[in-house]
Amino acid sequence: MPLIPDKFKLALDRDLTLARLHREVAEMRGGRDFLQLHEPLGYTGFPSNRLNYDQAAAFVERMASALRDLGVKPGERVGISTHNNADLPLGIFAIIRAGAIAVPMNYMLKGREMAYMMENSGAETLIVDPDVFSMNIKDRGRIPGVKRWIMAPGTGELPEGFESLDQAMQAASPEGPPLNQKPDDVVAIFYTSGTTGFPKGATMSSRNLLTAQKIVAAALPVGGLTGLFCLPASHVMGFGSYIIGVCVGLRAYYMRHFSPREVLEAMERERVAVFVGVPAMYAMMLDEGIDRYDLSSLKMLGSAADAMPASQAEEFRRRGNLFRLGPLRSKAFFVEIYGMVELAGTATMKVAVLGLEYPQGCVGWPVWPVRVRILDDEGNALPRGEVGEVAVKGPGVCQGYWNNPQATRELIQDGWLRTGDMGFKDRWGRLNFVDRKKDVIKCGGYSIFSVEVEREVAEHPAVAEVAVVGVPHPQKKQMPIAIVSLQAGTQATEEEILEWCRQNIAAYKCPRAVRILSPEEMPYGMTLKVRKLELRERFADMFTGGK
Repeated sequence: MPLIPDKFKLALDRDLTLARLHREVAEMRGGRDFLQLHEPLGYTGFPSNRLNYDQAAAFVERMASALRDLGVKPGERVGISTHNNADLPLGIFAIIRAGAIAVPMNYMLKGREMAYMMENSGAETLIVDPDVFSMNIKDRGRIPGVKRWIMAPGTGELPEGFESLDQAMQAASPEGPPLNQKPDDVVAIFYTSGTTGFPKGATMSSRNLLTAQKIVAAALPVGGLTGLFCLPASHVMGFGSYIIGVCVGLRAYYMRHFSPREVLEAMERERVAVFVGVPAMYAMMLDEGIDRYDLSSLKMLGSAADAMPASQAEEFRRRGNLFRLGPLRSKAFFVEIYGMVELAGTATMKVAVLGLEYPQGCVGWPVWPVRVRILDDEGNALPRGEVGEVAVKGPGVCQGYWNNPQATRELIQDGWLRTGDMGFKDRWGRLNFVDRKKDVIKCGGYSIFSVEVEREVAEHPAVAEVAVVGVPHPQKKQMPIAIVSLQAGTQATEEEILEWCRQNIAAYKCPRAVRILSPEEMPYGMTLKVRKLELRERFADMFTGGK
């Protein structure tokens, strides 16, 4: 066993770049298992169902060489939108290894949405798979700025105008291009979800994307275990989780999509020890029925992107097993991360282990060297206990929005990123999340925090999902309404739920109306959070005339 574990060596390497990461870990771990694939990869010369660290690094190197052979130049932006198999994160790394700037895009985006991101980033090369092209783009003319179309893997018949990535990789040198990147060079543009308008591209360097992830990996006692990966790598949370897995030395069971039944089956079959998901994934697995599966192998669970109900986390923790000492058994520990795209995914972290409990809304302590302040509307720091806007400073803060200097000036001021989140720091220095600033409802002189009301509405036994939003009102400025979907097998009317709210929630913040949508009608983003902007727009005229 080495004197200094691999993950600590990576954490201490200040000059590490994403272009070097896979080769560095391959030199440390070589033939150790890395990726076991739920669905085959499909590239000539590479195993279909399992890659070790050497083979993953070789894939990145060869694909980087192929991209350069196809004409991709250093500094060029390259879009990539494929289904979430392992070639997606490996492809993002390959674009970076080629010296270009990766522009990951969710495979569910339609041609118009993809065209906006490609045009905004100035990308002229797009890598897609057959399903993304045939189902979402359909016609190359829908994204007229693309000059180089690449099909991944491209082993079958190609549509007109496409290059085969697989054929290019077969002909390419196994050695990647010269390594010229520096830690602060821009290597990726991750687009926001566009909840407040058009998506904006957060520009990221290797230092942005690596620093906090390396530190988290060094702090987690899970090296060499089996983890399950099903988060979208096109989102910074999924990509950051992949980086943590690489740094910590996981054996990753990689799933192309999330299915609660298939994930639970894989947890039992593969004896999975580590799983990271968003709260909606945990809720769907609970609905599937976790008591029917043996989850005793779970040691660490993680969540981000939304508030994780403590009761749901506890349901999974008590079925896991961090360690056993004679007759004593410790529950799995649970890590919750607070972050956002512009922070490269990680700002604060809290760990539930050995009976440690947190108040509702607490998202933990800043991950060193991240710093957190709470600011008033004028940008002045507020004392502990007072609610204001959360501002963050640290190596994860993005370099700004691509091609949008005005939005960059509003986002980053004196090195501090204004998150748009409302929160406060308690006497222990922990950050407590209150609400998104844009989601705070101003009603008749009161400030109503939507997250607080959502927790209360969710207590109704028939409610499965709830989003509380403020809609315009001629006298009160805004009125809170609750949009809910129902638990499977339950029945309730809008008026019944509204009356329950009146009986259980303070009058000033109680929803003034309830609307029931089917789960299919709820607008979800790629991390399965409800897109409140769409709900505000949909119900904007509910109180027209002051009704």
